[in-house]
Amino acid sequence: MAEIIIFIFSGIFIGIAAGLFGIGGGLMIVPVVTYCLVYFSNTPFDQAIVIGVSTSLASIVITGAMAAYAHSKNNNIDHAMIKRFIPGLILGSLTIGFFIKSIPGDLLKYFFIFYTFTVAYKLFIHQEVLKKSILPNQFFSNVISFIFSVVSGIVGIGGATLFVPFFIKNNIPPKLAIGTSSVLGFFIGLSASIAIYLGYLFSGMNNPQTFGFIYTPAILFLTLPSLIFIKLSAGWLLKLDDLLIKRLFSLLLIIIGIMMLLN
Repeated sequence: MAEIIIFIFSGIFIGIAAGLFGIGGGLMIVPVVTYCLVYFSNTPFDQAIVIGVSTSLASIVITGAMAAYAHSKNNNIDHAMIKRFIPGLILGSLTIGFFIKSIPGDLLKYFFIFYTFTVAYKLFIHQEVLKKSILPNQFFSNVISFIFSVVSGIVGIGGATLFVPFFIKNNIPPKLAIGTSSVLGFFIGLSASIAIYLGYLFSGMNNPQTFGFIYTPAILFLTLPSLIFIKLSAGWLLKLDDLLIKRLFSLLLIIIGIMMLLN
């Protein structure tokens, strides 16, 4: 029962974060699912964090789709940018999805923590808002999206915490960066989840509470409640100042990094 309560309240927070910042919730889903599996089910940490990352990526398919729909209605999505980054993104997601089970749990944990604090710092110090948007050409856009999707697969996120700072650094307006990143996150989650499930079929692992490496109670009690708050909070984004959005995003990353460090 305690696990379900934790999932529901986490889902509310994730829904708000997804609507405001375009993230699929992976930065919170990974530590929450990992903690619950270790604490309530006595699952070994190495197995728990792989399930946490996999569950996060599957959840991002659902939350990312809802967030993308909400941001689309608010005209905060650039479809040309999506086409520019999508090929490398899908290739990277499929690649990491097949190999995620082979990555040591401690490596996933500390990579997650390092990455979270690094992005928070870089986003916080880059406070100026410039007007001219500059993005790399098609080839380098796909190289970048490949790298971002591999990192996202390792950490278990939808990529918004990589794409949003990158877009903002290249002078894309924050609201447009967030909305577009929510669509890219959906494709990362979908591609990686398919590859993870195929990898699970050959892993020999058997857990009655998981579908592949996906922890079904978390999908039911964490992901689904979050959908209610995504549409609501996406409307709040329109009322926030761009610099405030960046500072709030940085604060969110710091809080979640500390959560994982203490887990």
